[in-house]
Amino acid sequence: MEVFYSSMFFIFGSVLASFYCVLATRIPEGKSIVKPRSHCEHCNHTLKWYELIPIFSYLFLRGKCRECHKKIPIYEFICEIITGLLFMGSYLYFGFSYSLWVSLFLISLLVLIFISDFKYMIILDSPLVITSIAIFVLKVLYFDWQTAFLSLLDGAILFVFMLFIAYIGKKIFKRDALGGGDIKLSFVIGFTVGLPYGFMVLVLSTFLALPYATFSLLTNSSHEVPYGPFLISALCIVFLYYEKFSYILNLFS
Repeated sequence: MEVFYSSMFFIFGSVLASFYCVLATRIPEGKSIVKPRSHCEHCNHTLKWYELIPIFSYLFLRGKCRECHKKIPIYEFICEIITGLLFMGSYLYFGFSYSLWVSLFLISLLVLIFISDFKYMIILDSPLVITSIAIFVLKVLYFDWQTAFLSLLDGAILFVFMLFIAYIGKKIFKRDALGGGDIKLSFVIGFTVGLPYGFMVLVLSTFLALPYATFSLLTNSSHEVPYGPFLISALCIVFLYYEKFSYILNLFS
């Protein structure tokens, strides 16, 4: 059964990743996620069902459109593999538990934010709202109402803190230091892992972003760095290694 469940989670993750690629590219461009049907961006060839099978279709078509032979964006193929592996890894690591379901929502956010923020410098509101509602329900089901509402307070405090940082940054640099999506994402962070760990996520995210930010400052005249991917990555790391970060916090308590 372990092999069966692992395979199912991998398939589930890769299928969702294909859908997330559609969401993360169409919504920022103001397009419908329903119409038109999935098609080649070069020749508008409507894809058949066998051209939409995650991972296998890309391999079968050798990474090219069947009609015009233009290359299919490889990030979709990579996204499907990585998401499938992360879903499977979450099941193997957490088993059927509260942490498993939360991790699946966080991985979904990770994929969506990586695509939309790197490509369009946008963090979509709807995934943040859906994730918050889902985790609230999970907290109620696995714990109680009090825990869920206290978590909302943690999220609100971290949200206000990031709003303050954004205000100070704008005063100092005379431009937006944080995007609105980053500030909203901070609510999800505080709500998911609580205040002490939420602040650790913020610290870790700055270290994760530093190499990219340094490279961007040296090569990009706009100096715009998508911070969302590093925030959500740090959140996933802290959530995954929760006990190890608990140990670090105890050292300072």
